[in-house]
Amino acid sequence: MNQDTARRGGTRSLGPRVLTGCTLGALLLTGCGSGGTDPAASSTISFDADAAKQVGFQDPQELRKESNGITVTGARALSQRAVDLTVSTDAVSPEAPGGRNSLVVITPEGYDPAKTYPVVYMLPGSSSTDAPALQWYEGGQAEQLTAGMPVITVIMSGGKVGWYTDWAKQDTLKQNWRTFHLDQVVPWVDSHLATQKDRGHRAIMGNSMGGYGAVRYAEERPDLFGEAVSFSGLLDVSSPEAKQNFEQASKESTGEPAAIFGNGTTTTDAQWLANDPLTQSGDLEDVTVQLFAGSGNGQNGDIEPALRDSTASFASELGSKGVDYQYTEYGKEGTCDGGHTFECWKPAAVVALGRWADRLGLKRTASAPAVDPAFEAVTSEGTS
Repeated sequence: MNQDTARRGGTRSLGPRVLTGCTLGALLLTGCGSGGTDPAASSTISFDADAAKQVGFQDPQELRKESNGITVTGARALSQRAVDLTVSTDAVSPEAPGGRNSLVVITPEGYDPAKTYPVVYMLPGSSSTDAPALQWYEGGQAEQLTAGMPVITVIMSGGKVGWYTDWAKQDTLKQNWRTFHLDQVVPWVDSHLATQKDRGHRAIMGNSMGGYGAVRYAEERPDLFGEAVSFSGLLDVSSPEAKQNFEQASKESTGEPAAIFGNGTTTTDAQWLANDPLTQSGDLEDVTVQLFAGSGNGQNGDIEPALRDSTASFASELGSKGVDYQYTEYGKEGTCDGGHTFECWKPAAVVALGRWADRLGLKRTASAPAVDPAFEAVTSEGTS
């Protein structure tokens, strides 16, 4: 185990790294932080019952009826085992930035409704695309990542800048992303597919903004998730630059700087702390945590070093609290340049999924994609 104090201790301030080229907030808000491609999806899709049925939904027409707060209004096939669903929910306004609310559901080869399967939930980063859930499917190649794995994969849209929370001020538009995902999507998936419904067989992972979301969801609902994985997530919101990121997201959505956690005008210190992954990290006591971050690509405006520092600080805090975690830091390896991109997150996800599968005793029916050893190496880890 590498006990490099520079990596483990980190610094709570994101510092000047994020101020070269453009701010951390500007990068994440414009999609620079998403690391993905813009999926070519239309704003509306028709309902293809066969597309839903071929992935394992036994009665596709039932999906068009409200269930757990969700109604499916569109379905289109992405492959034999993947479907793109447009969903309606009263938790999030259709006008919320980010286009249509969508789910991508991927079932394993040979899906058998008489069996039950673990579920991995994926959260995308900030995005200007029409259907953010497609970010992990196209940019992250989620179907290829899970090939041969007996698991169900669900990618949840998080809006353009939804930040995986129920916004505190909602007089302009409704953004209850946490309610949508945790109170609606998770039970909806359990009611329509053959899932293993205990927390030990659910994992949640995300990149960038989604890395923040994965950790916060696991902190808030450890009863739902036994494993949380962050790829380049913003896991320490104590610095002015990090706070600016949320303020810019709030302004883009509502015109006010503090609608996400505050009253529209001001976010108090107590409100920041209540939504800070690092401050709330003790709530992960019973969750296995995997953290990944890159050293950066050296280019002007690269935000990855700042997020690496954020991740290192978070890892150090987990270690001080005795929380079980693994932290992997990578540089330029293969097609990964060490920056904020899916070319780095894809091999990291292969490793993360493999570790999770090993813990569950899952057997692949096909070999996992090859990855550079740097993505498998543990920079620092917990005591257990």
